Amino acid sequence: MNDAVQLGRGIIMTGIDGTSLDSSLPHFGGYLIFGCDGATLREIRALTDALRARAEAPVLIAIDQEGGKVARLREGIDAMPPAMSFGAADDPALTQRAGEQVAFDLRRAGCTLDFAPVLDLALDPSNVVIGTRSFGADPDSVASQGSAFARGLRQGGILPCFKHVPGHGSTSVDSHEALPLIHADESTLRRRDLVPFASVARDAPAMMSAHVLVRAFDDRHPATLSHRILRDLLRGELGFNGALVTDCLEMKAVASRGSVQSAVDAIAAGADLLLFSHDAELAASAAIAIANAVEEGRISLQRLQEAHERVLRLREAGSPPLPLDDFPPHPNIGREVARRAITLIRGVPEADPVASIAVSFACHPERSRGTVLHREAPALEEILIPTDPDDEQTVSLLATLAQRERRPLLLARRAHIHRAQARAIQQIVDRYPDALVVSLLEPFDVPLFANARHLLAAYGDDAASIGGLADVLFSGHMPTGHLPVNLSPVSS
Repeated sequence: MNDAVQLGRGIIMTGIDGTSLDSSLPHFGGYLIFGCDGATLREIRALTDALRARAEAPVLIAIDQEGGKVARLREGIDAMPPAMSFGAADDPALTQRAGEQVAFDLRRAGCTLDFAPVLDLALDPSNVVIGTRSFGADPDSVASQGSAFARGLRQGGILPCFKHVPGHGSTSVDSHEALPLIHADESTLRRRDLVPFASVARDAPAMMSAHVLVRAFDDRHPATLSHRILRDLLRGELGFNGALVTDCLEMKAVASRGSVQSAVDAIAAGADLLLFSHDAELAASAAIAIANAVEEGRISLQRLQEAHERVLRLREAGSPPLPLDDFPPHPNIGREVARRAITLIRGVPEADPVASIAVSFACHPERSRGTVLHREAPALEEILIPTDPDDEQTVSLLATLAQRERRPLLLARRAHIHRAQARAIQQIVDRYPDALVVSLLEPFDVPLFANARHLLAAYGDDAASIGGLADVLFSGHMPTGHLPVNLSPVSS
């Protein structure tokens, strides 16, 4: 029993919030670093050094460092734009160099595994849980970009984990909140969603499962708990022999039956590494439950040992940390990617910061720091307004623009979802025909701006993306990006 508990703990990963190590934290096979706002690279490194120092065997130290908003490290690193920017830039060699730079920063932080790249396709305009985390909509392009980013990670000494197999891009439901259902038929899934995963499966050191119910493959079990998907499809057909990591088992898509029971079911189905992002006590309970399942014959000891061996291979493949003051291989490459991603839909991609006024549609203007575009051009005035402004706010905005007598620079955020925003932008462009509209985030709102003479797509509102946008708007760099998603007319 005790041996089975130890094996169980060896295939569990739990998350650590903040930068300090709680001495009561149980020993597991791996840890997921979340950090915190303002955490320095040196503080994260002290935490990972402490995790190594107390471990009796190699330990996995993982992190979500995709780029854009999904980046746990922000201080002292080269900021990267989201994956969709790489798809728009469409240069695998550039993507590989960026992956190598990310690996450099992660090794300085003391990490060994990156939960990236994302191979989900950007198929559903209402899908914001994946959104710009996807390289795009074309399976072959996503496969190429994802492979390039992973090569860069591995060249830099970081293990990649491809996610979220068999694909989370064709549903708008967030698996953190509920179980998404995918209704596409098997033929469609095989020529579309599965293509990127199939392209990397045989050489991938790790993959992460999606908490999605794919009816064409298994109409009863989410992929994370599906023998048909994890064993028959992923391992049998696609030839994957690395470590299969579950997405967080505390997510509501699988937690409704209990996270501990889901952990037992995931191991039985063919998963290897069980992720509990926040609750270490729950993770410890899962190790005991797995041992009980082995003792009662519900899981074979051979299955548990198989999972442990795969996870141990991953643990032993991790590279040692790099010195904090090492010189980066590709400095400022994140901004270069973002700049090369900027896509000119039509018009002239230039703005004079002195003669312009930026209107940034933000979720919480009272708490937001805007797009930080004014930091790139201090003379630029920036107005923050809610993503869905009411009539009074729109009238007030129009009055302010009339007073300022400057050219509007409109920074849109998902106007295809926030229709009041779309109407406000339309009114502004009708009054100011020379206004320049920038579609931030996913460019599914581009068809809404048919009346805009000047229109760009930028794919992100993070620091790297805004820096690349500023290079185009204010420094004369010509945009060379291409739309990485399929657009269809959207009625306003």
